[in-house]
Amino acid sequence: MEKRQKLQILGLALVATCCISFQDLMAQNGIGYPETDVVTSAEVMPVLKSCSSIEDRAEREACSSESMMEHVIQNLVYPEAARQKRVEGTVQVQFVITQKGSIESVEILRGPDLLQKAAFTVVNSLPSFVPGSNQGKAVDVQYVLPIRFALGE
Repeated sequence: MEKRQKLQILGLALVATCCISFQDLMAQNGIGYPETDVVTSAEVMPVLKSCSSIEDRAEREACSSESMMEHVIQNLVYPEAARQKRVEGTVQVQFVITQKGSIESVEILRGPDLLQKAAFTVVNSLPSFVPGSNQGKAVDVQYVLPIRFALGE
């Protein structure tokens, strides 16, 4: 696929500028909070290792969000079957950034069936993070990332 076409498709494909915390999603839907060791918000949120050397917290988190978006844009593959059937839509992917900085528990919450595997794969391929922490202790942090798939005209 030529670079221009890929950028056109993927440029339209990503709706979110950052992750929506699972807590916010649940509050919108009126769902009760899970009773687990996973948090939805940490005192210090996880950031990609490539951004961890930035001193300013807001800049570090912005770098991490932008880098995650770039990773999704560069690595997301629009499924050929979905393209042929002109399937578009948003896939919401829930995942956990662990105390060790890895991605685990990737799960599709909703989205068109033909697009789910591609969203799952790109989230599973995110690079390593510096874990989030509460009171100086590393914690598992849960996210929901909406990925919008749209075909260019």
